[in-house]
Amino acid sequence: MELVGVYRVLPKIRMTIPKEVAERMGLKEGDKLVVYYDEENNRMVVEKWKK
Repeated sequence: MELVGVYRVLPKIRMTIPKEVAERMGLKEGDKLVVYYDEENNRMVVEKWKK
């Protein structure tokens, strides 16, 4: 796992995906993401939904 940066949570608890991460993941508008919460390590893991 690679640290890309530190970002703020926006109003209404929104988060922006950094452009370089979106490009690496091949994300485009309308794509769906799956979010996992790892309670043990207090981490959020986000991956592109594959269907």
